[in-house]
Amino acid sequence: MKITGKKLKDIYTFESGKLYLYDDLIIGEIKEGVHVNSETLMSFFEFFHENYKIPFGYISYRVNSYSIDPQVYKMLPENHLLKGIAVVSDQKFSSLNAHVEKSFYQGRYELFTTLSAAVNWLDTIIPLQTKNTNIVDNAAS
Repeated sequence: MKITGKKLKDIYTFESGKLYLYDDLIIGEIKEGVHVNSETLMSFFEFFHENYKIPFGYISYRVNSYSIDPQVYKMLPENHLLKGIAVVSDQKFSSLNAHVEKSFYQGRYELFTTLSAAVNWLDTIIPLQTKNTNIVDNAAS
């Protein structure tokens, strides 16, 4: 998965899907038909805690149809390094689910229809001093 201005460090494959790891960003892609429960989300948070020591954002890239129990957001441990969760989907049902999930999450949580919009939003809320990427204004060209 190529993200402009970001270098893919690693891909972590697990039973339910994949995590694409960047310096200040994690993109999760869950497999079709999976049900995400508290055990799945807790394993993600343990992974985040073990592998990220600087502020980062998480993108739930919903290209496949799967379900998630929104109650699990209430059970998540606090992680001061996770600065925001972005959900990317252009499917109406998935978008409706994301709005319900947002009401259960205490931190920053937004819905987008494109991956680039989600990355741009996270770039505005993750402290700039942690960035190792060059900011390029393509609009000026």
